[in-house]
Amino acid sequence: MTRTMTIMTGLLCALAAVGVSIRAHADDATLRVSIAGGAFNSKFKFFDASEGCPGYNDIPGAKDYLGSVFASDKGANKKLSVGQAVHVFLFRPKDTPGISAAGGPSEIRRRSLQVVLEGDATLRYTGVEDHVPVWESSGEVAVQPATTCESDDDEPAMDAENESEVEGDRDSA
Repeated sequence: MTRTMTIMTGLLCALAAVGVSIRAHADDATLRVSIAGGAFNSKFKFFDASEGCPGYNDIPGAKDYLGSVFASDKGANKKLSVGQAVHVFLFRPKDTPGISAAGGPSEIRRRSLQVVLEGDATLRYTGVEDHVPVWESSGEVAVQPATTCESDDDEPAMDAENESEVEGDRDSA
């Protein structure tokens, strides 16, 4: 037992020496994403929007790319940081020509949703109405269109749990 503690202490000291941070699990929450009816060969992609509009480069190691999960009717879980603005985008390979023709990043932003988790939540892509994606959300999450990162004004976010508008800063509510 003492040997195990010595090894663990040594390992933690080594990690601290090289600057590796150990995040507490309390800082993370699970977002369960799904799509009504499923989607062949499609993924939900996640981008960090905490510093404004992200770049939508989705190669591993890209600055704003947080990863992806396969889209299905059953759903998939993604761990995200609590309080961090994240853009969620449903990527369907068949939509690529339309996205490119409509402006690339601005079209991805138009089709995405910005979420800020306060705890575990669910997000479901239910379809498209008038060329605008329709999403359902529940749990401890604030949602708003991803295009809000383009403006300097803080637009009200929708609080899914209470179905009411929450003004700007969530801490003051």
